[in-house]
Amino acid sequence: MVTKTELFESPNVTLLDFLLWGWMKSRVHERKVDTRDELLACISDAAACIRERDSHINQKHRIIMHELQSAMSGGVFEQSF
Repeated sequence: MVTKTELFESPNVTLLDFLLWGWMKSRVHERKVDTRDELLACISDAAACIRERDSHINQKHRIIMHELQSAMSGGVFEQSF
């Protein structure tokens, strides 16, 4: 188990890690859970939500990069998102 001190001193932890952790923690604790299994289900749901959002963001990134490359090569830039 990693202590808070070790976590804050780690060179691998970024601000985005803390933001993601805070978002996930608030999502997990939106509802009261009574058992360990319910808590694990909430954690799994939050992780699935992150994966879905990541997939959506990656898709939009690909579209933007394609549009940008087209515009840089003399094409017309059209907003498609």
